[in-house]
Amino acid sequence: MSLSSSQLRWGRVLLILLGVLALLYRFWPVPPNQISITQHPHDWVWDEIPIIENQTLGFGKVFAINLPNRPDKRDNLVLGSSVCNFQVEFVDGVIPDAIPPKTYPYNWNPHHTPSEYAARRAHLNGIRRIVEQGLGSGVIIEDDADWDINIKTQLQSFALAIRGLQGTTNSPTSSPYGDDWDILWLGHCGLECKTNLPYYQSADDPTVPEARHFLPYWREPPPVERPDRSRMVCTAKDAVCTSFYAVSYHGAQKLLAALSVNPSGLAEEIDIGAQMDVALGRMCGHGYLRCFAPYPAITGTFRSAGAAEKGSDIHQEGEGDTVSFASWGMLYSTMLNVQRLLRGQPIKATWGDVDKPMMVPEHIGVREGKLYMKTKNGPQIVETVAVDEKYRSRRAMGMVIELFIEASSLLHSSPKDIFPAEWEVNMM
Repeated sequence: MSLSSSQLRWGRVLLILLGVLALLYRFWPVPPNQISITQHPHDWVWDEIPIIENQTLGFGKVFAINLPNRPDKRDNLVLGSSVCNFQVEFVDGVIPDAIPPKTYPYNWNPHHTPSEYAARRAHLNGIRRIVEQGLGSGVIIEDDADWDINIKTQLQSFALAIRGLQGTTNSPTSSPYGDDWDILWLGHCGLECKTNLPYYQSADDPTVPEARHFLPYWREPPPVERPDRSRMVCTAKDAVCTSFYAVSYHGAQKLLAALSVNPSGLAEEIDIGAQMDVALGRMCGHGYLRCFAPYPAITGTFRSAGAAEKGSDIHQEGEGDTVSFASWGMLYSTMLNVQRLLRGQPIKATWGDVDKPMMVPEHIGVREGKLYMKTKNGPQIVETVAVDEKYRSRRAMGMVIELFIEASSLLHSSPKDIFPAEWEVNMM
């Protein structure tokens, strides 16, 4: 006897629901054993990592550099940050003609353009606010930055990594990212790692694009074996581009000293009369700053449609040409998905040739990983960092919602009708 299409459809739904029950059984948190806090190796880090879900991504503030005559880019950042539930405070970009040459630092390389110094000065103005306002840390982003819709979960995974590299997974710190850092280079277009120090590598991360979709990096990949879908974090020796990075309070003090006040001898010791990213990279390599960076980068860049020259305010290219919307470096770009986020629709991947071209906004889950040390016999595991049980259950809920989406499509129902409360939670 053959089954009708309706019976087949309900049969598939039943199988999906059985899968949901299996997932809930597998990931449902069990009551922990009654042990003291000193017996659990990662209690402190898991107490502090949830802070990253706040309106400033776990930092003091998020500062965005934007020229007053570019309200289009300001609109991009305001809307993009709002749909990902964080806030930005704007720092006016600097116009070259507004800076008298007498204010340039004495070691500024005159072969660089006034526009390049104006860009560096704008970054320093943002960094100065961290010191002026007494912030524990701050993020500096450029107005063409873009980020994955899952940026808060990505940053929690990153925090877990650098806490391991700082050796503070079991120590209380004032920041969820730890206290022993100057620069977190989250958005870059190439980096070099200090290979004599440990590095961290995550487990399978569904927000990592395949290598063919990476940004056009200006540095060779780190010389370690990195499986597909894995993100590594290292102590950075050098990096390029400054679209999205964090600075600690002490790091901001040191940057103002090195790039503006110029204490005697420092400028000669470190060749820093260059563009912002070049100077920053040299200070990381010298050891003046302690810098950490992910590979591939967590954030990327966005280009609006229209005239090609509207893209960069430093380098004018493609005058007279028109271009379409584009985003680089993220698997699930926020800027390319703004309309879908506002409509509550599934998110579309930046590229069509990926494992999951569509996804539902969800807490993907903090990724566990391992600390490695590079040796002549290959990488040696230093420490394994596991994910807290509540984050496992949150990740499982995202998987459950995806199964309900498939079931609802078979029944021609809205996923919001089937699973409304969790849908709203995962839209946060």
